[in-house]
Amino acid sequence: MENGNILSKEQIEQEILISKAESRLSNFRGKILSSLFLQERGFETGLDFEGAIILGSVYLQNAQINGLLNFNKTIIKGALYLGSANIHGDLNLEHADIRGVVNLVGMKIKGNLNFNELGVSGFLSLAKARIDGNLNAKKIKLNDSYNAGLVIKGDLYLRDTIINGNLDMENGMIEGSLDLLNTFISQNANLTKSLIKDSLVLKQSKIQGELITENTKYEHLIK
Repeated sequence: MENGNILSKEQIEQEILISKAESRLSNFRGKILSSLFLQERGFETGLDFEGAIILGSVYLQNAQINGLLNFNKTIIKGALYLGSANIHGDLNLEHADIRGVVNLVGMKIKGNLNFNELGVSGFLSLAKARIDGNLNAKKIKLNDSYNAGLVIKGDLYLRDTIINGNLDMENGMIEGSLDLLNTFISQNANLTKSLIKDSLVLKQSKIQGELITENTKYEHLIK
């Protein structure tokens, strides 16, 4: 791969400026980026990385995004950091492949969080996050990650998370634990046919609708 095919920092910033002037999504569809450093930033339009390849990690901590953040079908070869970000739209990660951990701790999403068929190597944390819509995570797959003799468990953390809609994790595969300690879900939690290889933690969770665990498999139940 030649360096000329990789977007430079200047090209990324130019597209963000142009999209703001034209009141449209910043378009990075199908592009190749070395990494992405956009933390502590405000964006008046959404960001679209559908089908992009990011060779390193993505840093969007504390970002304020006034619209959609789209990583559908994106390959991220590092980690994804979105802690304390504020998204005034949907966050899409459907069919994405993230080869590092995903940190969404404390983020706020005005729309839906779409994880259908997302693959992650390592943990995914939504602890203390607030989702105003649904969390759609059908066929999500979290694998343990091995690095220099260390194991990062493929856990899904939803501790102290507020979901003002449904949680749908039908046919999900969690190689670690699904942690719903003190989670609030205003509608249904669908775990049908999910495989959780370690613990399902339901202690102090508040699910106002129905908890559906038909054909759900787990090693331990903590409630």
